[in-house]
Amino acid sequence: MTSRLTEQLVERAAKASVSEEVESDDDLVRVWQDELREAAEKMDLYRSDTGLARAFRADVRHTQVALAELPSRISARRAEIAYETWAKENLSPFTSIPVVSKDKSFASVQKAHLEVLAPELAREIPKKSVLWEDWSVWNFKRHRINRFKALPAEAVQRARGSLSHFERVEVWQAVGMADPWLVGSMRTPSGEERFYLLYDWGLETTLDRALMR
Repeated sequence: MTSRLTEQLVERAAKASVSEEVESDDDLVRVWQDELREAAEKMDLYRSDTGLARAFRADVRHTQVALAELPSRISARRAEIAYETWAKENLSPFTSIPVVSKDKSFASVQKAHLEVLAPELAREIPKKSVLWEDWSVWNFKRHRINRFKALPAEAVQRARGSLSHFERVEVWQAVGMADPWLVGSMRTPSGEERFYLLYDWGLETTLDRALMR
């Protein structure tokens, strides 16, 4: 998702009244709305009765914090809900890659997830690496590519116009294997980075190294 689209989801959520329920609200939002209404009622009571406020100073502080924080929590949750809806509508052809850890150069996927995501690759790795038995995850080398460079025709046909949704496009290669993946990356409104498998070139495939620069 482009950063602008993320901003739009956040802005739209911030403009909606946090006290009024909307169709997309889930149980968590409703719980926070109930807490917000209760906090507002208590604060009105404390303001009207200074003696009561002095007697329950700790609860006054707690209520003030709730009034300050709950609206932003509700808006943030609504933005996340809007993102999930958007992702279902626009990214359904692509498989989400369940990354358990990452840095700029590598991303790690649990072996159990890899066996579901790419069963043929999971069967071939043990034939070429004894590390498969010892590692609980499998690492992928991340190669960032310039989105304006030419991509193989089959990858373009597979991804089509959806490439524009992603902030970054990379080529991932399983450690010890030649098998490249075309991967799209985006950030949710909460800042979580998600990865989607756009195209799998298959086992024993070579890839133009110019794509990785």
